[in-house]
Amino acid sequence: MNIKVNGKTVEIFSGARVADVLRKYSRISWKQVQSGYKTVCDGHSHEIAHNGELNGGEALFVRLAGRRRAGK
Repeated sequence: MNIKVNGKTVEIFSGARVADVLRKYSRISWKQVQSGYKTVCDGHSHEIAHNGELNGGEALFVRLAGRRRAGK
């Protein structure tokens, strides 16, 4: 299945969790998320859990913790 992370398509196995996709997208980003420096949000700017299961077609965004998109 395909998941978009910061606009980049990541192909991952079915039933993958947010953490799995982040590790494949970027080990550095994954470590920053684990440390709390960055957070993972969905397309509506809602923070999502690292153990959340994905179904395919989702868009995730890795952002600095505490920041939201302009206008939100």
